Amino acid sequence: MNNPVRTDQAQSLREKMTGVKSGLKVITLASGKGGVGKSTVAVNLAVALAQLGIRVLIVDADFGLANVDVMLGVQTKYNMSHFLSGERRLDELVHISYDGVRFISGGSGLSELIKLDEAQLQAFIRGLTRLDMPIDYILCDAGAGINDNILQLILASSETVIVTTPEPTAILDAYALVKTVVKRDNLHPIHVIMNKAESRKEAAHVLDVFRNVLSRYLSKDIGCLGYIMNTPDVPRSIKRQVPIMVSAPESRFAQDIRAVARALLELPPVKEPSNVFTRFFSGLYGAIKRE
Repeated sequence: MNNPVRTDQAQSLREKMTGVKSGLKVITLASGKGGVGKSTVAVNLAVALAQLGIRVLIVDADFGLANVDVMLGVQTKYNMSHFLSGERRLDELVHISYDGVRFISGGSGLSELIKLDEAQLQAFIRGLTRLDMPIDYILCDAGAGINDNILQLILASSETVIVTTPEPTAILDAYALVKTVVKRDNLHPIHVIMNKAESRKEAAHVLDVFRNVLSRYLSKDIGCLGYIMNTPDVPRSIKRQVPIMVSAPESRFAQDIRAVARALLELPPVKEPSNVFTRFFSGLYGAIKRE
């Protein structure tokens, strides 16, 4: 027979991550390959949400190759390495940038962060749920590709947003990422953003083909959050270390990001955590009990 106290506490932990009761949503942004503009989308999406009145925390979870702090033009004193080593609490890593966006630096170039064990990842996720500050959305900017770190972040999130481009190699790698996630949890909510498109017609066509392939071969239906057109504003903003939502708020890119932000806010709440959520948080609960 299940222990009702343990069951209630485990459910509480799941709710904190999935937003069932607290309203908190944890969104992991991932990509099958590098170079698709995922971090640029993540940073500007965080600012766009903040400009819409949403309290956002963006976590640079691209362990070892972090660059969110660079894109925001903020030099940070502490990063994820200080939390994982026990030198600092997670709340001491939180910095504030444009429009009140909170962020945590991953620690660029720190090779020890590239491969984290399960206990470290659980400590990181548990720390996020315990942050004593007003947050509506946590955006985790995961690394490119597929590895255990990325998969655990994806499966511990409310839902996942895959950023890709119309290029065939990017689509193939995005397919491989979705396939890997589906094998672990076929109920996990996945959405896609088509970035760096030359036209909306091209983006819509490629996305339709992509979704049809996923439906046919993986029996997986994914949602579309929108298209972002290719624009010279992006390299300029990265060079200036100012998000486009701030430096060029009326640009086509900013308008596209704003549309994606609204689409994200309109997503229905995740009602039931999947089996992977249950197993993950059961292990997390056990780790807390051992502390």
